[in-house]
Order: sequence, then structure tokens, then C-alpha cells
Amino acid sequence: MASLLWVILALATGVNAAEIRVVDDEGERPRIVIAGEIELGDAARFRSVTVDLPPAVIYLDGPGGKLIDALAIGDRLRERGDFTAVAANAHCTSACALIWIAGVERSWQDGGSIGFHAAAAREGDVVRMTASGNAIVGAYLTRLGYPVSVVVMATEADHTSMSYLTADLAERSGLTYTRVPKGLRDGQLATASVPSASQSVTMGSLRHRMTERQDEAREEAVVRARQFLDFYFSSANASPGALRTLAGRVYADQVDSFGLRISRADLIRRRADQAERWPSYSLTKNGAPSITCTSGGLACTVIGEADFAAANPGTGARSAGTLMYTLRLHRIGATFRVVHEDTQVVPDRVTGLTRQIQAALVRVGCAPGPVDGLWGTRTARALADYARAGALELDTTRPTYDALALISVAGGASCRPGTEEASAGAAGPQL
Repeated sequence: MASLLWVILALATGVNAAEIRVVDDEGERPRIVIAGEIELGDAARFRSVTVDLPPAVIYLDGPGGKLIDALAIGDRLRERGDFTAVAANAHCTSACALIWIAGVERSWQDGGSIGFHAAAAREGDVVRMTASGNAIVGAYLTRLGYPVSVVVMATEADHTSMSYLTADLAERSGLTYTRVPKGLRDGQLATASVPSASQSVTMGSLRHRMTERQDEAREEAVVRARQFLDFYFSSANASPGALRTLAGRVYADQVDSFGLRISRADLIRRRADQAERWPSYSLTKNGAPSITCTSGGLACTVIGEADFAAANPGTGARSAGTLMYTLRLHRIGATFRVVHEDTQVVPDRVTGLTRQIQAALVRVGCAPGPVDGLWGTRTARALADYARAGALELDTTRPTYDALALISVAGGASCRPGTEEASAGAAGPQL
């Protein structure tokens, strides 16, 4: 029992405790550094650091450490859809390498080193390689989807030595990664696997592959977001008891829900309160929503309509109508989690949508005239100016959810300077 405990707790020894910090939270993928020896509690720290972040690039540099926390970090970053990277001059070995291998995309810059060896257990002052420890590592790699050849590669060297990754070893075992030449900035670390790590990557080909992968990822994200939306509506109609089971697959740990920043647990409690007020409740998706995703498919904005009906047989109260809903989704592995949800009752579809588009145009510095819900030439012209400046393909002849979604996602200040002030002071009906 003591041997198994030690193999779970320790894969390698080091001197420095791990540093886990966000170095850049801007852009589509924030950057996080994990450096030093992995200690007990670092998995919880990693979860805390990443709780409000979209999928990130995790830069690794360390001698290993506690196996149980390293594997928990690996499971978590794979679930989140994080990339992993070992930069030039970084040395990621033992438990650190097992974190690196969990990235949904892995990059390795020339000059860095990645090393694997078998797990070992400590019995008093003696450290021995252990079958139970390697079984734990093997189960972890299998869970990540790796073939047996990768499991063998990662556990073949005994605990007194190190098997350093090479292009040939990776190719023979079937482990794919991106080789990155020295001199590239952090944000340019490649995101696409290459057939042979011995192939050099030019800046031009790297940008081309990254653009292709981003386009493919965006298209795939739209499909997955549409599938996720069906699951979301199923959860919206679920009982509070069922939602407790479903919530972890629907919502992020923290959610902006109807104007409040709350935890997933608080959201479930609010749903229970709603169920008491409206024992009979249904929400039905009305038509196809507009889904707009970022270039890498890491986040999506969904805008659409849904019909609702609510009743309380005890009081005789009833309510029904149409809602315009807005969801913001963050990619977690192969699916999404809701990080923002909001709705507005739509008294009149065209009027309500037009008012939303007008307000969005004002926010980005365009001049739609008064925000009055009336579609006229000034609103159409402001939308056309915005589309032209951003090279966006939009129907500018009528209000559409696609227009609202694109303005919400693209943002920016794309119209002529000073038009926001002119819009704010405008009054009277549109012509």
C-alpha cells in the first residue's frame, strides 16, 4: 500500500515548487506558464487559475514532481482544449512531459528538451520502478487516446535514466507535434501537427497552415455549437434534479446568467426557485439561430429566438411568448460550455431585432439614427458602412440575427469618426 501511495504521489524529485501563472490573458488563447516541480495541490491551483479563461497555450518547463497532480493537470487541460508548448531552452521531463503530452495540440521549439521515464515507488530510502505506477501512466495515456506505442515510449526508460524525445522516436511511436524553429515569438508557436518532425517550418508555410487550421476549426466549431445548442435546450427544460447532473456538461464553473455573475451551483439553486414559481415550463427553439465563432473556433456567440410557456396550476398564473436569447460559448475539448446567457422578451420580432442592431451600431461608432426599432435608410446605410469597413458579407436591406451576431463578435469602431456622437444626438423618424 505504501509503494502504491508513493508512486501516485511522486514520479521525480526536484528542487523548485511549480510556478503557475497567466502571462497573457489577451487574444483568443491566453498564455500560461507552469515552471518548476509539480507539488501536491498544484492541480487545484491550475484549475483555479484557468477557471475563467478560454482554452490557453500552456508553456512547460520543469523536472517533474508529484504524479497524481501532474496527471490531474493533464486531464484538466485536455478537457479544456488547451495547447501545450515547450519553448527553446526549456527542459520538460518526467511528470512535466506527461502534462505536455496531454495538449490537444503540442509544440516543441528547437533547443528545448522533453524526456520520459517509468514511474517509480519509494520504499524507505530505496526507489524502485513499479508496475502499478506504469499502469497508472498507461491508463492515463490511453484515456488521452494514445496507442500502445506511445505508452511504451513514455515508460520504456527506467527511473534512473531518461528517454529524450527525438523526431525519429516521435515518428516511430506515432506521437505528433509541431516542431517550431528558434526565433519565433511565443504567439507564433505552430498549432498544426506535421507528418515528420524533421521537416523544417518556414514562416510562410507556418502562417498558411495556421490559417487553414483556423478556418477548419471555425467551421467545425459552428457544427459543434449547433449540436451543443440542442443539448442546452434539453437542459433548459430539465427538472432541477436532472440539471444537477447535466449542469457540468452545460455550464462553465462561473456564468454570466441574466445579468448576474454566479457559480454553477448558484445557477442550479436559481433554477430550483424558478421551478417552484412555474412548475410547468417549456422552452422551444424557434428556427435556426445565428452562430458566429472566432477564427480558431475557441468561442462562439449564438443569437436566436425561442418560444416559452410557463404555468402555475396552483395559482392559475400563466405566461407565454417569444424570447430572443444570446449565448456565449467557450470551447472545452470537443464541446462547449456556456459562459454567458441572456434573454429578452420580443414584443415584436422586427422592432425588437432592429432596436438591438441599432444599439450595437451605436456601440461600434456608427450612425443608425435614433434607437427606435424602425428600420430605415439611415440604419441600413450605417450597417452597410460597418460591413464595408470590416469586409463582412451581410444583408443590409433588413434586420437579421446574422448582422447582430457579427457586430457583437467583431466589435471595433469601423465607421467614420464622430458618427457615434452624431447618432446619440439624432432625433425624429428615419427617412
